[in-house]
Amino acid sequence: MKRVRRTMVEKASKFLLILVGSVFFMLILYQYVGPGVNLGSPSRYPQEDLDLFPTPDPHYVKKYYFPVRDLERSLSFDMKGDDVIVFLHIQKTGGTTFGRHLVQNVRLEVPCDCRPGQKKCTCYRPNRKETWLFSRFSTGWSCGLHADWTELTSCVPGVLDKRDTVQRNRRLDGWKDLLSVRREDEPGKGQAERNMAATAAEPPDTSRINVLGKFFYITLLRDPVSRYLSEWRHVQRGATWKTSLHMCDGRTPTPDELPPCYEGTDWSGCTLAEFMECPYNLANNRQTVGLLMHTHVNICPKLEWAA
Repeated sequence: MKRVRRTMVEKASKFLLILVGSVFFMLILYQYVGPGVNLGSPSRYPQEDLDLFPTPDPHYVKKYYFPVRDLERSLSFDMKGDDVIVFLHIQKTGGTTFGRHLVQNVRLEVPCDCRPGQKKCTCYRPNRKETWLFSRFSTGWSCGLHADWTELTSCVPGVLDKRDTVQRNRRLDGWKDLLSVRREDEPGKGQAERNMAATAAEPPDTSRINVLGKFFYITLLRDPVSRYLSEWRHVQRGATWKTSLHMCDGRTPTPDELPPCYEGTDWSGCTLAEFMECPYNLANNRQTVGLLMHTHVNICPKLEWAA
């Protein structure tokens, strides 16, 4: 009998221990989950207090004017061919972050080579040492600081041709050395045979640079008001972009055509009113002007229109 009683007491103790543990577990669980769960209890807050976000101002409702067919279109980019991505970086649109992603976070067969302490990365094609990306963090500001559409379309082909010609010439020198070795090693063959062997071993014609390739121009656009305010704050901190070329009709504008908005080295500390009052401030319509072919809209003689 004593053994039976002892067994029953032990079972009851274990049951109570499990029950108490379960209660504590439920209390702890409720502390994390309970406050966010409506268990049917009356609301502690009036309905009007729950409306934390009032109706947005209709003047600032986001509108997207890009047709679905344009957003969903697919393009074929031949990285092993001669196609090139050209990134048109408009100020204060998130281009710096996006540009770093292009050279650091894109899954490629041959990733860009970004070395510590260097501002530019080497982005070669998988099959040869030629760049497939024209951007600030791959080729630098080769066409000028924040070059616009007009500047890039007239500058990029020539810059890439010069860069790639150097690489092509190096490869041609290697081929010539290889061919001379082959010809010296085959003295027993007749001239016709040697010529045929040399023709078969000749590299492809490299005189047609980027004839078959395509340039894919990409950019980022931002809400104009947000972008404008961001540029104003950047200028407040001392940004000037003085070295931007603003090329048009093959020349840079004169001071009379594009007067500065400030005196001195920069416009640090300018108020928003001062920033808005300058009629020559390119920030006023920077995204539109950055994507224009200036000669097509005849704004070169009167760049103040860009303001």
